[in-house]
Amino acid sequence: MTLRKQLAGLCAVACLMAAPVAADSIASKIEAQGEMTYLKVTGLRQAARSGLLAIQAEVTNENAGQQMLYYRFRWLDASGFSVWDDEAWKPLLFHGKGKQLIQVVAPTPQATDFRLVLQSPENTAAPASVW
Repeated sequence: MTLRKQLAGLCAVACLMAAPVAADSIASKIEAQGEMTYLKVTGLRQAARSGLLAIQAEVTNENAGQQMLYYRFRWLDASGFSVWDDEAWKPLLFHGKGKQLIQVVAPTPQATDFRLVLQSPENTAAPASVW
């Protein structure tokens, strides 16, 4: 094997080892309060726009009936500390088998991460314990 082929092979291995870490999964960015039976986050994107974090989440109703969703964002810095007060809950009505986009921009440049907090009264499937 020639030196050129050996160097090419080493470069290929080095490039594979230096590949960027995969983006966080959707589940790591979602905080569901209760089990979400019918409403699912099916897409999640983030980008920096004018120094602020922009988020776009796609939520899908997998049920044929109407579903109600309440959501809010928790804004975090790179260390995971909260950088903004809790937001008010925002309501969204989903028609049967419908999809909706939630689009938001971080309120401060210090927010470099987020959690999308979801709550849907009709999707909480865990019944209370009976004594």
